[in-house]
Amino acid sequence: MARKPTDPGAARGAEHVYRMLRRAILRMELTPGSDLDELEISARYEVSRTPVREALIRLGSEGLVQVVRGRGARVAAMNLFDLRDFFEALDLLQRAQTHLAALRRSDAQLAAIEAAQDAFEAAATARDVEEINETNCAFHLAISAAAGSSHLHDSYERALIEGMRVGHVSFVEHAGHETRLREHLAQTNCHHRELIAHIRARDAAAAERVAAAHVDLFRDRIVATVLTPDITRAIRTDK
Repeated sequence: MARKPTDPGAARGAEHVYRMLRRAILRMELTPGSDLDELEISARYEVSRTPVREALIRLGSEGLVQVVRGRGARVAAMNLFDLRDFFEALDLLQRAQTHLAALRRSDAQLAAIEAAQDAFEAAATARDVEEINETNCAFHLAISAAAGSSHLHDSYERALIEGMRVGHVSFVEHAGHETRLREHLAQTNCHHRELIAHIRARDAAAAERVAAAHVDLFRDRIVATVLTPDITRAIRTDK
């Protein structure tokens, strides 16, 4: 039997719901652990429950939503005391993917990385927190795509998306501290350009060193903006 074509309207509805919920989760407008009621979401976005379910499944694959059979869905929990584990994983994944990208990248993939950095610089100049988060993630995913390792890519993507939730909070906490934010973005741009240069030169060891320093920069920003002393000690213990 021929498979029925997907309803374009339903597909657009699922994409819209996905984008709106993802944005709300990353911006912490939907708090970690909060329930996601399909009927309420359907009414809010004026769609049937089918695109809502599709959006929730997609968000679940990214680690932003927990879908429990028979119990519905909720925003994935985010325990700041787990940040030590998160940064350990991010450090290993970022170093590995950047190392491999320097060895395996094609000219087209290098161009995609450079284009992603151009988008990040534009967002940084505009001080657009949401776009800074999105374009930074896109930059690192472009590097990951060049690494040519699908298993590592999937894990790295989940780590980057989780980092976006924490990252949004830290950027908001920069409000009123323009000098500190400007310095952080300048250092981020510097790291990105160094990564591109090393990947272009196929210098895997140098690219990996900058990738590790880049994770340290992110960790320091979180420590400086959002963490309590207890949590800070926990994630700084034995890197």
